[in-house]
Amino acid sequence: MSNKSKKTLISWASLKNINVYINQNKILSNININLNYGENILILGPNGSGKSTFLKLFNRSVYPITSNQSSFKLFNKENINIWDLRRKVGFLFKEMEKRVNNGVTLYDVIISGFSGTFNSRYSKFIQESEQDKINNLINEWELNKIIYNEFNSLSDGQKRRGLLARALVYKPNILVLDEPFCNLDIKSNFILHQNLNKLIDQSINLLYVTHNLESILTKTNRVILIKEGEIIKDGNPNELLNSKILSKLFNISINVIEQEGYWRMIPLNN
Repeated sequence: MSNKSKKTLISWASLKNINVYINQNKILSNININLNYGENILILGPNGSGKSTFLKLFNRSVYPITSNQSSFKLFNKENINIWDLRRKVGFLFKEMEKRVNNGVTLYDVIISGFSGTFNSRYSKFIQESEQDKINNLINEWELNKIIYNEFNSLSDGQKRRGLLARALVYKPNILVLDEPFCNLDIKSNFILHQNLNKLIDQSINLLYVTHNLESILTKTNRVILIKEGEIIKDGNPNELLNSKILSKLFNISINVIEQEGYWRMIPLNN
């Protein structure tokens, strides 16, 4: 990226000297980074490297250690109202599926994007404008036939589409996704890949984690590599997604192959 293009970028998140401890264990160390509009960012790293914790900084479920030398700003604010945040950023985390109780329908789950809780109570108080948004999302994500099915009875692919619809109820500019392709079969993976690329075409910016190179979105234009809680590389996919760098990242000899924006890796015999 040229110096000229860097100057024109507008940041929606700015992290300076960020450290995160969980149960007295240091999970993230010395994070210094800006995330900008117009970027669709992949976070890549080994299991336990701190990828999910990094994402949780943005929904405020994890807080960094504060000091005079550190700052964490979202939309140029160090303190942001949680409801204002939800209107600007949609979230999908793996553990969300486990938080849905038996008997809660897919419809209730999507509506909970307005209230933040997975239950059917809010549906009684939904406004007409909110109902219109829900109906549009149901149609866009092709959920009509299953919308009143119990959420826990759905396939992984159906659950993921429902939770993404939930994340979009406020029409946010940013989507933060923790392993959205996890446990999906080939067809569901492909459909989700297409749908997320469509959102990018609608000027929604993605920040997402995946552990599978085959799930990397073709419209990804920035890659951040995390290892042992530190950002070790930050650049575009063509610079970083290669055999040498990823072999070092994952501590395994691999051959990385790219074809028309799709990636895969093949283990090599030592």
